[in-house]
Amino acid sequence: MTPTDDERPVADSPPLVLVDGLNLLWRAAYGFPARIRDSEGEDVTPAFGFFALLRKAIHGLAPCEAVVVFDGEGSTDARVEMAPAYKANRAGADYSHLAWLPTIYTGLRTIGLEFDETTDAEADDVIAQLVRGASATRSRVIVSADRDFYQLISDHVVIANTMRKSGEQIVDAAEIRRRFGVEPWQWCDYMALVGDTSDNIPGVRGIGPKRAAAALAGGHTLEGLNQVVTQAWWGRYFNGVLPEALKARDLIRLAPGVQTSIRITGRPSQPLPLAAELLRTLGVW
Repeated sequence: MTPTDDERPVADSPPLVLVDGLNLLWRAAYGFPARIRDSEGEDVTPAFGFFALLRKAIHGLAPCEAVVVFDGEGSTDARVEMAPAYKANRAGADYSHLAWLPTIYTGLRTIGLEFDETTDAEADDVIAQLVRGASATRSRVIVSADRDFYQLISDHVVIANTMRKSGEQIVDAAEIRRRFGVEPWQWCDYMALVGDTSDNIPGVRGIGPKRAAAALAGGHTLEGLNQVVTQAWWGRYFNGVLPEALKARDLIRLAPGVQTSIRITGRPSQPLPLAAELLRTLGVW
């Protein structure tokens, strides 16, 4: 969507906060120590938790412009076509919390927060597109516990993992280097080697985090590994696996050029009401 003159980012835009909607909803539904019930005893934990966590995240980063992106039905079709086993390990998961999405969408409209549900791409891809489309010097914060976003980290892009304790929630380039021994731009190569169990991507047998970091040391990518691994005794694990590793990397890479209805205005979002107040307005408290 092309912004109108009234929607174009203003000078000195506040940080752009991009919320991974289903990631936050999952935490809201299953991450609270006790269930939250309304005045009639009905379990409203997913909706209450979503807006409580959203308010906390945005409040902690304010003033900021916040948007929320959700995965819709069919959002994984393109990657499943590439690799039928992609996310197949989630088939038996409990998705009952998704029944609250209509209420959450109504709540987001009520408070005037931009959001989108994607059907032809994953929310990760849309968030990546919004990150890439913002001014290169604008601060961008992705609110998610999904490590696929690590590939987007730069001097102006960080991850806020609200599942981590206070003071340790921000993941930046320095942490990626310290914890994993690679640069953020090497993240997809690294994960293609070690695998990603959450997305059912197996990785290269016999290659763990230390060997993957050693193979990629010095700024290497998968294409340049042949020269590196022949000098290490564990290089034999790479024999014949490069095509599969490259395919895995394609799955992990966030797709460019996806479409979204979200408007980026460059103006700060309004403060969010308390979760109970919003649910009361919606008639579900």
